[in-house]
Amino acid sequence: MRNDRVNERMCIKRTPLPRDQSRRSGFTLIELLVVIAIIAVLISLLLPAVQAAREAARRSQCTNNLKQILLGFHNHLSSYNAFPPVRTETPNFGWGINILPYLDQKPLYDAFNLSKNFYDYENQTVTHTALSVFVCPSNPAGIHDEALALGHTVYGTRGYVGDYKANHLLNAQYQVNGAAGNPVLLRAGMFQPIAAVIDGTSQTTLLHEQAGRPDWYMNHKKQPASTTNPLDLYWWDAWASWSHFTYQGYAADGQSVGFACAVNCNNSQGIYGFHPGGANVGFCDGSVRFLKESVQVTIVFALATRDGGEMISSDSY
Repeated sequence: MRNDRVNERMCIKRTPLPRDQSRRSGFTLIELLVVIAIIAVLISLLLPAVQAAREAARRSQCTNNLKQILLGFHNHLSSYNAFPPVRTETPNFGWGINILPYLDQKPLYDAFNLSKNFYDYENQTVTHTALSVFVCPSNPAGIHDEALALGHTVYGTRGYVGDYKANHLLNAQYQVNGAAGNPVLLRAGMFQPIAAVIDGTSQTTLLHEQAGRPDWYMNHKKQPASTTNPLDLYWWDAWASWSHFTYQGYAADGQSVGFACAVNCNNSQGIYGFHPGGANVGFCDGSVRFLKESVQVTIVFALATRDGGEMISSDSY
Protein backbone atom coordinates (compact mmCIF):
# COMPACT_ATOMS: atom_id res chain seq x y z
CA MET A 1 0.00 0.00 0.00
CA ARG A 2 2.88 2.34 0.78
CA ASN A 3 4.31 1.80 -2.69
CA ASP A 4 0.92 2.53 -4.21
CA ARG A 5 0.82 5.97 -2.46
CA VAL A 6 4.32 6.81 -3.61
CA ASN A 7 3.44 5.88 -7.15
CA GLU A 8 0.27 7.93 -6.88
CA ARG A 9 2.17 11.03 -5.82
CA MET A 10 4.70 10.55 -8.55
CA CYS A 11 1.97 10.39 -11.13
CA ILE A 12 0.43 13.70 -10.07
CA LYS A 13 1.37 16.38 -12.59
CA ARG A 14 2.43 19.73 -11.31
CA THR A 15 0.34 22.55 -12.69
CA PRO A 16 2.71 25.07 -14.35
CA LEU A 17 2.52 28.74 -13.24
CA PRO A 18 0.98 31.19 -15.66
CA ARG A 19 3.52 32.66 -18.02
CA ASP A 20 3.04 36.21 -16.68
CA GLN A 21 3.77 35.11 -13.12
CA SER A 22 6.84 33.13 -14.04
CA ARG A 23 8.43 36.04 -15.89
CA ARG A 24 10.63 38.34 -13.81
CA SER A 25 9.14 41.86 -13.40
CA GLY A 26 11.16 45.04 -14.35
CA PHE A 27 12.17 47.38 -17.20
CA THR A 28 14.09 46.29 -20.20
CA LEU A 29 17.15 48.30 -21.21
CA ILE A 30 15.31 49.79 -24.17
CA GLU A 31 12.40 50.89 -21.98
CA LEU A 32 14.80 52.49 -19.51
CA LEU A 33 16.61 54.38 -22.26
CA VAL A 34 13.31 55.66 -23.63
CA VAL A 35 12.29 56.96 -20.19
CA ILE A 36 15.66 58.67 -19.73
CA ALA A 37 15.35 60.28 -23.17
CA ILE A 38 11.87 61.59 -22.36
CA ILE A 39 13.08 63.05 -19.05
CA ALA A 40 16.02 64.71 -20.82
CA VAL A 41 13.69 66.28 -23.38
CA LEU A 42 11.39 67.57 -20.63
CA ILE A 43 14.33 69.08 -18.74
CA SER A 44 15.62 70.77 -21.89
CA LEU A 45 12.17 72.27 -22.43
CA LEU A 46 11.69 73.37 -18.83
CA LEU A 47 15.19 74.72 -18.12
CA PRO A 48 14.89 77.87 -20.28
CA ALA A 49 11.54 78.62 -18.67
CA VAL A 50 13.02 78.23 -15.19
CA GLN A 51 15.99 80.43 -16.10
CA ALA A 52 13.66 83.05 -17.59
CA ALA A 53 11.55 83.04 -14.43
CA ARG A 54 14.65 83.49 -12.28
CA GLU A 55 15.89 86.37 -14.42
CA ALA A 56 12.44 87.97 -14.27
CA ALA A 57 12.65 87.84 -10.48
CA ARG A 58 16.18 89.29 -10.52
CA ARG A 59 15.15 92.07 -12.90
CA SER A 60 12.17 92.88 -10.67
CA GLN A 61 14.46 93.15 -7.64
CA CYS A 62 16.89 95.30 -9.64
CA THR A 63 14.02 97.61 -10.58
CA ASN A 64 12.92 97.79 -6.96
CA ASN A 65 16.48 98.69 -5.88
CA LEU A 66 16.51 101.61 -8.28
CA LYS A 67 13.10 102.76 -7.06
CA GLN A 68 14.33 102.72 -3.46
CA ILE A 69 17.39 104.76 -4.41
CA LEU A 70 15.28 107.24 -6.37
CA LEU A 71 12.97 107.53 -3.37
CA GLY A 72 16.08 108.40 -1.35
CA PHE A 73 16.85 111.17 -3.86
CA HIS A 74 13.34 112.55 -3.55
CA ASN A 75 13.40 112.42 0.24
CA HIS A 76 16.68 114.35 0.06
CA LEU A 77 14.89 116.79 -2.21
CA SER A 78 12.14 117.21 0.38
CA SER A 79 14.68 117.84 3.14
CA TYR A 80 17.07 120.18 1.30
CA ASN A 81 14.95 121.39 -1.62
CA ALA A 82 17.54 119.86 -3.95
CA PHE A 83 19.02 116.59 -5.13
CA PRO A 84 22.47 115.76 -3.68
CA PRO A 85 25.54 116.59 -5.77
CA VAL A 86 26.83 113.80 -7.93
CA ARG A 87 29.98 113.89 -5.82
CA THR A 88 31.51 115.88 -3.01
CA GLU A 89 35.13 116.96 -3.42
CA THR A 90 37.77 117.71 -0.75
CA PRO A 91 36.87 115.45 0.90
CA ASN A 92 35.78 112.98 -1.76
CA PHE A 93 32.64 110.84 -1.54
CA GLY A 94 29.61 110.16 -3.69
CA TRP A 95 25.85 110.65 -3.70
CA GLY A 96 25.40 107.26 -2.05
CA ILE A 97 26.58 108.67 1.27
CA ASN A 98 24.11 111.57 1.13
CA ILE A 99 21.04 109.38 0.69
CA LEU A 100 21.92 106.81 3.38
CA PRO A 101 19.53 108.37 5.94
CA TYR A 102 16.68 107.87 3.45
CA LEU A 103 17.52 104.21 2.87
CA ASP A 104 17.02 103.30 6.56
CA GLN A 105 20.79 103.58 7.04
CA LYS A 106 20.99 106.58 9.37
CA PRO A 107 23.44 104.86 11.78
CA LEU A 108 25.75 104.13 8.84
CA TYR A 109 25.54 107.77 7.73
CA ASP A 110 26.33 108.96 11.25
CA ALA A 111 29.36 106.65 11.32
CA PHE A 112 30.79 108.18 8.13
CA ASN A 113 33.33 110.93 8.78
CA LEU A 114 32.29 113.68 6.34
CA SER A 115 35.67 115.38 6.77
CA LYS A 116 37.45 112.33 5.32
CA ASN A 117 37.53 110.71 1.87
CA PHE A 118 35.53 107.59 1.08
CA TYR A 119 38.82 105.69 0.64
CA ASP A 120 40.40 106.81 3.93
CA TYR A 121 40.91 104.29 6.72
CA GLU A 122 38.67 106.32 9.03
CA ASN A 123 35.70 105.48 6.76
CA GLN A 124 36.63 101.87 6.06
CA THR A 125 33.89 100.49 8.35
CA VAL A 126 31.19 102.32 6.37
CA THR A 127 32.51 101.82 2.84
CA HIS A 128 33.17 98.14 3.54
CA THR A 129 29.54 97.54 4.44
CA ALA A 130 27.62 95.47 1.90
CA LEU A 131 24.29 97.07 0.98
CA SER A 132 22.16 94.94 -1.32
CA VAL A 133 20.10 97.95 -2.43
CA PHE A 134 23.10 99.15 -4.46
CA VAL A 135 23.65 95.82 -6.27
CA CYS A 136 21.62 94.38 -9.14
CA PRO A 137 21.11 90.63 -8.50
CA SER A 138 21.61 89.91 -12.22
CA ASN A 139 25.27 90.87 -11.86
CA PRO A 140 27.22 87.57 -12.20
CA ALA A 141 29.69 88.67 -9.51
CA GLY A 142 26.94 89.30 -6.96
CA ILE A 143 27.73 91.38 -3.88
CA HIS A 144 31.51 91.75 -3.67
CA ASP A 145 34.13 94.20 -2.49
CA GLU A 146 37.02 95.77 -4.33
CA ALA A 147 40.06 97.95 -3.81
CA LEU A 148 39.43 101.66 -3.31
CA ALA A 149 41.30 104.27 -5.28
CA LEU A 150 41.15 107.74 -6.72
CA GLY A 151 42.80 108.17 -10.07
CA HIS A 152 45.65 105.68 -10.32
CA THR A 153 46.41 105.61 -6.61
CA VAL A 154 45.19 102.57 -4.67
CA TYR A 155 44.93 103.33 -0.97
CA GLY A 156 44.87 99.85 0.59
CA THR A 157 41.25 100.10 1.74
CA ARG A 158 38.32 98.18 0.33
CA GLY A 159 34.66 98.90 -0.34
CA TYR A 160 31.58 97.09 -1.59
CA VAL A 161 30.47 97.71 -5.16
CA GLY A 162 27.49 99.63 -6.47
CA ASP A 163 25.89 98.80 -9.82
CA TYR A 164 23.96 102.06 -10.20
CA LYS A 165 25.66 105.22 -11.42
CA ALA A 166 24.60 108.80 -12.07
CA ASN A 167 25.19 110.33 -15.48
CA HIS A 168 27.56 113.22 -14.86
CA LEU A 169 28.58 114.34 -18.35
CA LEU A 170 27.96 113.74 -22.04
CA ASN A 171 31.02 113.26 -24.19
CA ALA A 172 32.04 115.00 -27.42
CA GLN A 173 29.56 112.95 -29.46
CA TYR A 174 26.78 115.03 -27.97
CA GLN A 175 28.55 118.24 -28.98
CA VAL A 176 28.51 116.96 -32.56
CA ASN A 177 24.76 117.55 -32.34
CA GLY A 178 25.34 121.22 -31.58
CA ALA A 179 25.34 121.19 -27.77
CA ALA A 180 28.11 122.14 -25.41
CA GLY A 181 28.75 122.60 -21.71
CA ASN A 182 27.22 120.32 -19.08
CA PRO A 183 23.59 119.59 -19.97
CA VAL A 184 22.97 116.86 -17.39
CA LEU A 185 21.34 117.42 -14.02
CA LEU A 186 23.78 116.34 -11.32
CA ARG A 187 26.96 118.38 -10.86
CA ALA A 188 30.03 117.98 -8.72
CA GLY A 189 29.77 119.79 -5.40
CA MET A 190 26.41 121.39 -6.20
CA PHE A 191 22.95 120.65 -4.85
CA GLN A 192 20.56 120.52 -7.79
CA PRO A 193 17.01 121.92 -7.51
CA ILE A 194 14.24 120.13 -9.32
CA ALA A 195 13.47 123.40 -11.13
CA ALA A 196 16.63 122.82 -13.17
CA VAL A 197 14.86 119.98 -14.98
CA ILE A 198 13.25 122.14 -17.65
CA ASP A 199 12.63 119.18 -19.99
CA GLY A 200 10.37 117.57 -17.37
CA THR A 201 11.14 114.99 -14.72
CA SER A 202 9.61 112.17 -16.79
CA GLN A 203 11.85 113.13 -19.73
CA THR A 204 15.16 113.30 -17.85
CA THR A 205 17.25 110.38 -16.63
CA LEU A 206 18.98 110.43 -13.26
CA LEU A 207 20.50 106.99 -12.59
CA HIS A 208 21.53 104.08 -14.77
CA GLU A 209 22.74 100.55 -14.44
CA GLN A 210 26.47 100.27 -15.02
CA ALA A 211 27.02 96.81 -13.61
CA GLY A 212 29.83 94.29 -13.64
CA ARG A 213 32.74 96.54 -12.74
CA PRO A 214 35.61 96.30 -12.05
CA ASP A 215 35.37 93.39 -14.52
CA TRP A 216 35.24 94.54 -18.11
CA TYR A 217 32.29 93.57 -20.31
CA MET A 218 31.59 94.32 -23.96
CA ASN A 219 28.51 93.13 -25.84
CA HIS A 220 27.59 90.53 -23.17
CA LYS A 221 31.10 89.06 -23.08
CA LYS A 222 33.61 89.32 -20.28
CA GLN A 223 36.92 90.65 -21.55
CA PRO A 224 40.46 89.71 -20.45
CA ALA A 225 41.83 91.67 -17.52
CA SER A 226 43.18 95.05 -18.54
CA THR A 227 44.95 97.91 -16.79
CA THR A 228 43.20 100.52 -18.96
CA ASN A 229 39.67 99.10 -19.19
CA PRO A 230 37.22 99.65 -17.77
CA LEU A 231 38.03 103.31 -17.40
CA ASP A 232 39.12 104.51 -13.96
CA LEU A 233 39.48 101.04 -12.52
CA TYR A 234 38.51 101.02 -8.79
CA TRP A 235 37.91 104.77 -8.91
CA TRP A 236 34.15 105.06 -8.82
CA ASP A 237 32.76 101.53 -8.55
CA ALA A 238 32.10 101.31 -4.81
CA TRP A 239 28.69 102.61 -3.71
CA ALA A 240 30.37 105.18 -1.42
CA SER A 241 32.63 106.47 -4.21
CA TRP A 242 31.81 109.08 -6.84
CA SER A 243 29.59 106.54 -8.66
CA HIS A 244 29.10 108.45 -11.89
CA PHE A 245 30.19 108.22 -15.50
CA THR A 246 30.37 110.24 -18.72
CA TYR A 247 27.89 108.76 -21.15
CA GLN A 248 29.03 107.90 -24.65
CA GLY A 249 27.79 105.75 -27.50
CA TYR A 250 29.73 102.99 -29.17
CA ALA A 251 30.33 101.56 -32.59
CA ALA A 252 29.03 98.10 -33.42
CA ASP A 253 32.19 96.49 -32.04
CA GLY A 254 31.29 97.81 -28.58
CA GLN A 255 34.71 99.38 -28.08
CA SER A 256 35.12 102.28 -30.47
CA VAL A 257 33.22 105.52 -29.95
CA GLY A 258 30.24 105.72 -32.28
CA PHE A 259 26.49 105.94 -32.77
CA ALA A 260 25.63 102.28 -33.36
CA CYS A 261 25.18 101.05 -29.78
CA ALA A 262 23.68 102.75 -26.74
CA VAL A 263 22.94 100.08 -24.12
CA ASN A 264 24.91 96.99 -23.00
CA CYS A 265 27.81 97.89 -25.29
CA ASN A 266 30.64 98.51 -22.83
CA ASN A 267 30.61 98.93 -19.06
CA SER A 268 33.65 101.18 -19.20
CA GLN A 269 31.63 104.28 -20.10
CA GLY A 270 27.97 103.65 -20.65
CA ILE A 271 24.71 102.04 -19.59
CA TYR A 272 25.26 98.35 -18.94
CA GLY A 273 23.04 95.69 -17.39
CA PHE A 274 22.91 91.91 -17.41
CA HIS A 275 19.26 91.66 -18.42
CA PRO A 276 18.40 90.18 -21.82
CA GLY A 277 17.67 92.96 -24.27
CA GLY A 278 18.41 96.05 -22.21
CA ALA A 279 19.06 97.77 -18.88
CA ASN A 280 17.14 99.63 -16.18
CA VAL A 281 17.23 103.41 -16.00
CA GLY A 282 15.80 105.71 -13.31
CA PHE A 283 14.15 109.02 -14.19
CA CYS A 284 13.88 112.24 -12.20
CA ASP A 285 10.19 111.62 -11.50
CA GLY A 286 11.11 108.46 -9.56
CA SER A 287 10.06 106.01 -12.26
CA VAL A 288 12.21 103.15 -13.53
CA ARG A 289 12.06 102.14 -17.18
CA PHE A 290 13.76 99.54 -19.30
CA LEU A 291 15.94 100.87 -22.11
CA LYS A 292 16.17 98.41 -24.96
CA GLU A 293 19.50 97.64 -26.61
CA SER A 294 18.00 98.88 -29.87
CA VAL A 295 17.53 102.43 -28.55
CA GLN A 296 19.39 105.07 -30.54
CA VAL A 297 22.40 106.76 -29.01
CA THR A 298 20.91 110.18 -29.78
CA ILE A 299 17.75 109.26 -27.83
CA VAL A 300 19.82 108.34 -24.76
CA PHE A 301 21.69 111.64 -25.07
CA ALA A 302 18.39 113.51 -25.29
CA LEU A 303 17.01 111.75 -22.22
CA ALA A 304 20.12 112.68 -20.25
CA THR A 305 19.75 116.42 -20.82
CA ARG A 306 17.78 118.47 -18.33
CA ASP A 307 17.13 121.48 -20.58
CA GLY A 308 17.66 120.37 -24.16
CA GLY A 309 14.06 120.97 -25.14
CA GLU A 310 13.60 117.47 -26.56
CA MET A 311 10.26 115.69 -26.33
CA ILE A 312 10.92 111.95 -26.40
CA SER A 313 8.16 109.39 -26.79
CA SER A 314 8.49 106.20 -24.74
CA ASP A 315 8.04 104.31 -28.01
CA SER A 316 11.54 105.49 -28.91
CA TYR A 317 13.14 103.37 -26.23
